[in-house]
Amino acid sequence: PTEERALRLIAAGDIMMHTPVSKSALQPDGSYDFRAPFKYVRPIFKNYDRVLGNLETPLAGGTLTGYPAFNGPDELADSLKWAGFSALTLANNHSLDKGWKGLYRTAEQVRERGFKYVGAYLSAEDRAEARLVSAGGVTVGLLGYTYGVNGPIKYPGNETWRLNVIDQDLMLADIADLKAAGADFTVLNVHFGDEYHRVPNKKQLALVEALFQGGADLIIGHHPHVVQPGLVRQGPDGGRGAVFSLGNFISNQRDRYTDQGLMVSVTFGVDYWGRKTMGPLTLHQTRCVRRVIEGRPTYRVLPVQQAVANPEAYCLSPEEAAMLTSDQMAMAKHRVDY
Repeated sequence: PTEERALRLIAAGDIMMHTPVSKSALQPDGSYDFRAPFKYVRPIFKNYDRVLGNLETPLAGGTLTGYPAFNGPDELADSLKWAGFSALTLANNHSLDKGWKGLYRTAEQVRERGFKYVGAYLSAEDRAEARLVSAGGVTVGLLGYTYGVNGPIKYPGNETWRLNVIDQDLMLADIADLKAAGADFTVLNVHFGDEYHRVPNKKQLALVEALFQGGADLIIGHHPHVVQPGLVRQGPDGGRGAVFSLGNFISNQRDRYTDQGLMVSVTFGVDYWGRKTMGPLTLHQTRCVRRVIEGRPTYRVLPVQQAVANPEAYCLSPEEAAMLTSDQMAMAKHRVDY
């Protein structure tokens, strides 16, 4: 027998800087500070070894813009670091909102702050570098892909290393490369599915099953902007899990279900006999609450379970507490029905 090992990981949904969200963080000196929206999830993140997120806003420098072509302030990366995020996927349909230069600069900004980043890269050599994170004696490999962008993708000089687009053969080869580089487990961030559809489509289901067969351990879905439930497959070398969409983490979307999201956590382990173990997927419901105070919108990402249990600690009005309780019950039913 060897020593038992474990790494605890949690992942959140879409991080989107609509113009009102960016403006809400503007400080009197002209800088931006997004710590307030994340203050209630920061204590949760402290319980995990690694925290993943989908950065669905370029940090391209220059004038800030919202939908349909996002560009957020650099300080967003600082606040994400403060909140506890340690890895970001950059592959999504908004990756090229500010062109290839904007995507390159985004990767530079997150790299300078010490994030692991996947899905978009600075060079062919950068893409070839295995994204491995380790804690507790366990090593996890990270990957990221998108179905495409908002328009045609024309790689400069056919440099396909710049952005990972969903390609099953490529994904399976990348999984094999991570395992060869020493990954005990592989986690794939996949930007796919139909926007605002609360259940996965046939293409999502087929791709996830193929990735499971190819050795993916956990698949984290983004893009629909609403929560899509997940599934688990048991096997002789440990379980495999997927959540098809975590929904929005922070955004200004206010339509039904778009202000709700999930965080998914899991413990990757290797037991005394060297057998891989993946603990049950735990789904933590979140809600991005928007309030207008003195004519200015403010945003808070609330962990629903904790907020419902102690509304005073989260400064909730009775109406807001009742709304979150209703959300919690409806989301539980949505997951069970699926």
